[in-house]
Amino acid sequence: PGNMHWLLLHGAQPEARSASGTSPISVALGHGDAGIETLQLLFAHGGSPAGRSGLARFMEACLQRQQQDSRAEAFALGLLSRGADPFAADAAGTPPLPLAVRLGWMRLLERLLAMGVDPDSCDARGLTGLHLATSQGRLDIVKLLLRPGGSPDRRGADGDTPLGIALANSNRVLAEWLNWNQWKLPRRPLQARDLPAAAMSGDSGAVQRLLDLGLPIDTRDHQGCTALLRAAGGGHLPLVQLLLERGAAPDIAATSGATPLSAAVSMRHIAIVNCLLNSGCGLEQRLPGDVTVLMLAAALGLPEITTRLLQAGADVHAVDAQGLTPLHCAALYGFTARDRSRLLALLDALLLAGADPQRRSHTQATPLLLLLGGKADPGTPCSDDLLLVAMERLLDEDARIDVADKHGITPLHLAAQHGLQQVAHALLRAGANPSIRDNAQRSAHDVAMARGYMEIAADLASPTAAATNTVSMARFLRD
Repeated sequence: PGNMHWLLLHGAQPEARSASGTSPISVALGHGDAGIETLQLLFAHGGSPAGRSGLARFMEACLQRQQQDSRAEAFALGLLSRGADPFAADAAGTPPLPLAVRLGWMRLLERLLAMGVDPDSCDARGLTGLHLATSQGRLDIVKLLLRPGGSPDRRGADGDTPLGIALANSNRVLAEWLNWNQWKLPRRPLQARDLPAAAMSGDSGAVQRLLDLGLPIDTRDHQGCTALLRAAGGGHLPLVQLLLERGAAPDIAATSGATPLSAAVSMRHIAIVNCLLNSGCGLEQRLPGDVTVLMLAAALGLPEITTRLLQAGADVHAVDAQGLTPLHCAALYGFTARDRSRLLALLDALLLAGADPQRRSHTQATPLLLLLGGKADPGTPCSDDLLLVAMERLLDEDARIDVADKHGITPLHLAAQHGLQQVAHALLRAGANPSIRDNAQRSAHDVAMARGYMEIAADLASPTAAATNTVSMARFLRD
């Protein structure tokens, strides 16, 4: 360096080239760590490492001389700052990234990747950084290369993949990190929205690795769904447990308004409902239309989930934007229900929790009116037998039989409209007034005639006989 300093002071050019085309900088780079002082002198007098292969040449020299200390790495980082090419290979055909892996220079690796270097850059033997890191057992480098898109199934010139190398070396930890057999790596830099995508597939291992790589746990996908919401809706209980343990927020709603709890309820995943409730998720978080999850469970006819929500403190008196309570929602489900025990269990759960059978909606509908098809189109399939039993359960709670909605429709009108002969008989026995007319001035008899239910029309024309001569099916079934 002393002689070099004297020459530079007397006008020698730091980038002068010999007849073979080599420069002092190129020669000094080929000495690796031993050439640092000379290079610093050359740079101080205007020399530059810019151009092809300078960085790779320096790194290859450090590797050959086993000069892997932090001083050499810091100098390599300085070469990049001075304009050295991060992409160009050395004379043997190996670019800087594989050399950085072999040298174990993490800071330089991070810098190269940040500059856009391909994480699958191959050395002269066709091996990528992941091949080399796996051979060295360097989990830290494997993680670093996976996030920008390194491929664990890329084959080298010898046909081996990084995963194959890990398996051959019996390195279980690395093999787990390189095995993405369910949710596949996207062959591009990982993005935050990949986490909900992996959760949708139910791949707990992939989700855990993505979290370990730093992907935000509460990231939303294009539909506003978080990983927890996707896992809850998909029925992936172990994944739900993992995400909650890792700190996922249980109350983030999707663009549609769905929450993890509502998704689990909708898909009837009671184990996940329990898990979310135990995590302290909000019970009264409103869905579109001001619907609660208790209303949702009731509308879907889910007595087990309804009971669990009530046990957790769900508000049985909550009202949605239409003035409907959970009992109204259960009644809506009941009109087309086919499972007698399920419907009765649902009604029992809500009534025992204090639901009000007299509560009116904004259209003045009570649960009894909705149970008998107050919102259903004429001709909608329904079960006279089942509705009879369910109606008597509401009547046991003193539900009013002559109540009318805003259109003046009574339970007897609805029985006539939907052809519910046994229900009509039971209402007459309970004292329903067949002479009440709706806002269109129609009696229940008029409705039955218009719908073609002649037997019901005849019963309504002689209500005393109908009430006297008919056995109560509900009483028969219950007794």
